[in-house]
Amino acid sequence: MALGAGICSAVAVFAIAFGSVLAFPLFYLAPLPLYLAGLGIGGKGVAFSMLGAICTAALIGGIVLAVPFAIGYGVPLMTACRRALENRTLPNGSVEWYPAGGIVAILTLLAAGFLVLAGAWVALDPGTEALQLTVSAFLSEALTTMAGQLPADSRVSLVEGLAKFFPGMAAASWVVMHIVNAAIGQNVLVRAGRNIRPRDTYTALVLPDWFSWFLVAGSVLALVGPGDLAYIGRNLVIVLLVPFFLLGLAVTHTAVRRLKLGVPLLAVFYLILVVFGWAAFAVAGIGIIEQWVGIRDRLPADNDRESE
Repeated sequence: MALGAGICSAVAVFAIAFGSVLAFPLFYLAPLPLYLAGLGIGGKGVAFSMLGAICTAALIGGIVLAVPFAIGYGVPLMTACRRALENRTLPNGSVEWYPAGGIVAILTLLAAGFLVLAGAWVALDPGTEALQLTVSAFLSEALTTMAGQLPADSRVSLVEGLAKFFPGMAAASWVVMHIVNAAIGQNVLVRAGRNIRPRDTYTALVLPDWFSWFLVAGSVLALVGPGDLAYIGRNLVIVLLVPFFLLGLAVTHTAVRRLKLGVPLLAVFYLILVVFGWAAFAVAGIGIIEQWVGIRDRLPADNDRESE
């Protein structure tokens, strides 16, 4: 089962090369079989699913594709599953599992680390220009290939806007992809009765206290760093805001439930998130305030929970 899950995952990743309409959703859901195997079987599930996935990637595109696949999918899978299945027995006999917020924080730091290493690799290459110019050249070439019908001036404007934040947005999307697939996989396993880790309550999400200092460091680097360092810092901030965005969503769900504002208001909230991209930064701001001040502690108590 784990080997089959790995094969399915690798095929889903590289289906985008065939130009199918379903390629993008398959690409985004490619980690799901891996997390089903890892969270449902355990360490052996992680090992055999990655073996099947890496061998399949190597058969499709050789070592050139197998190595990036192992880094982009194998490293976060092993990290997340290892932490998710980590637990300890307390003196009272209850079992305490590694907190979900800690897993989110570690995955985000992995993405931030990859971003810094990639930036350093490009910056240290004597044949390359400044990081932002290198990213602009990459995006320009990609848009020329994928959207050659766009007018040249529109393409230039789009590249200039995207290049400022593209590495951070790509890394943030990578983090969200793994978190979403891990959450879906865990829910599927819970419903099937095949889960190892108990179901987590999303509204109870808590980030480690130490994580805020990475956001502070990235912000300082973006504000006072010279040249490429400021560029890396700016994009690091985007990645490091992902856990705070998720925390802001948890606060919003808690507020809607405790204040009994109803599901329609929550639907409007998500509609605003989809239509207005800047709203995501506002939600992340709510998450930062929650981390430092504690908004949920100041909301009215959940009477239904108390009665239970």
